Amino acid sequence: MNKVFIDLEMHPIPQSCKDERIICTQEIIEIGAVMLNDRNEEISSFCEFVHPAFVTKIYTKFRKLTGIISENIADACPLEVVLPRFIAWCGEDYEIYSWSDSDIWQIMNETRLKNLEDMDGLSYMLNHWKDFQEDFCNLLHLEKVMNLGRAVTLAGLDFSGREHDGLADARTTSKLYAESRDSKSFDRLRKLVIDAFAGHTFTMGDMFDFGSISFPES
Repeated sequence: MNKVFIDLEMHPIPQSCKDERIICTQEIIEIGAVMLNDRNEEISSFCEFVHPAFVTKIYTKFRKLTGIISENIADACPLEVVLPRFIAWCGEDYEIYSWSDSDIWQIMNETRLKNLEDMDGLSYMLNHWKDFQEDFCNLLHLEKVMNLGRAVTLAGLDFSGREHDGLADARTTSKLYAESRDSKSFDRLRKLVIDAFAGHTFTMGDMFDFGSISFPES
């Protein structure tokens, strides 16, 4: 069974869209993903910008964070076109992983907002979704979750490109997964984590990825 690692880049829906924000406060502006085979080797990748229905421009904060500019999304296809392409790319027999559960909630809320819940393959995808952040922390017996950047640093890995780039974050997550499934790499990783947290007091920065929190701007 193949494994798909996904990362979504999102942007806040304007405050003026009060009814829409009751259901979903953000819109997807990029889908990035990589696919691993049963040997945890990358065999394919997917990356597309998404044209939002309510966001008309990229706020400065999110342009700096993601590198995505308004021109990138202006000519992109909407979610009702890109998401089916992504689901088709995933194939028929796969598990899908994200770092934290924010991406699955985004897809559930946004497809509900846009009446896309009956999309072919969507139910299968959601039912085969796994939170690798939770899995990773459980494997290492960590009491608190950590952000992707901290996990990658502890594992001694480098980001594959820019942080908060959909494809780069998905690829980095897949590499972290492969490390955690290799017995020698996992033993090394476990020792690194034990050494890193020996006598360490967790802070809020250890627990959460504050870079993923969206604050609307005018």
